[in-house]
Amino acid sequence: MSRRLSLLVKTHAFGDALLATPAAACLAAGGDEWWALAGFSSREVWERMPGIGRVLTAPFPPRRTPAGWASLLVWSLGAMRTLRGVELTVVFHRSPGVRRWVRALTGAPSRSGGASALGLWEHCEPFPDDGYVGCLYAAVAGVRPDDYRPLFAVRPAEAAWASGELHGGGWVAVAPGGASNPRDEVPAKRWPVERFGELCSAILASGRRVVLLGDAGDARHASGLVSSLGGVSERLRDFMGRLDWGRTAAALSRCDAFVGIDSGPAHLASACRVPAVVLFGPTRPGSLYFDGEVVAVQSDAPCAPCFANSVFTGCHSGRPGCMDRIPADVVWRSLERLIE
Repeated sequence: MSRRLSLLVKTHAFGDALLATPAAACLAAGGDEWWALAGFSSREVWERMPGIGRVLTAPFPPRRTPAGWASLLVWSLGAMRTLRGVELTVVFHRSPGVRRWVRALTGAPSRSGGASALGLWEHCEPFPDDGYVGCLYAAVAGVRPDDYRPLFAVRPAEAAWASGELHGGGWVAVAPGGASNPRDEVPAKRWPVERFGELCSAILASGRRVVLLGDAGDARHASGLVSSLGGVSERLRDFMGRLDWGRTAAALSRCDAFVGIDSGPAHLASACRVPAVVLFGPTRPGSLYFDGEVVAVQSDAPCAPCFANSVFTGCHSGRPGCMDRIPADVVWRSLERLIE
């Protein structure tokens, strides 16, 4: 008997796609043939997912220009020929626009998130603004994972590279950037670079070593951090803007702990089973990390947290700065307890 061709959809962003991997793993083990529809930011997650036979990468979310929308239209028209054989879609999004787009691509019935079904072809699970989003994804998929921690496999060549670059032990991964993805930019989530400098100084003074992680934007955001710490050495490595997600995961796997804001690298640390201290201002820890998954250091701002499983619409207080209220010594003590 032939297997049903099914399509899971999570196009953005990297960390959100990681949160959908426990549910996706259950689907892939269920007997159907599974493909994934990804965007550029989530592709790396689905290409490493066991049981996913094919990954199609759309230019999604599109650039908000006429050229961006045209690129998505051209891609969609071409993809319809491939996707019309799909018999079921599982859409880990609540946006009506995304759900209608997937329906137009496939013509198939769907399980989706959202407040209400868009038609008889859709079974809808509500996406409330609270509750752990990994559980919400599992509800959309109609599964119950045994373990809700995200999944991301490090390839042997990546592990060998990290072993050569990060000799010995005592490494702590620090991600001084974050808060940027293809959907939105949330500078209110960032912790001041100067505080990261204080934290890194404390880590180095304790006899441990520091590896800095992040993308090219993070490197620009944290410019000057390395020089303030005395420059790159055997005890301080700077990989910001130099690694893809695979090598970032491999570097994390060599570390005793991770410190950073709520971001893609923090979710990746969890996927690599690295103990993590994660800093929170506007976001709610319980919405984005399973209970006990990370050590959460939260801002004491009276308005925090102010959003969870939704697009951030901006600081409602008119005075962004809740992350500024987290002292470096509080983060250091949390890290010290974690690694000792």
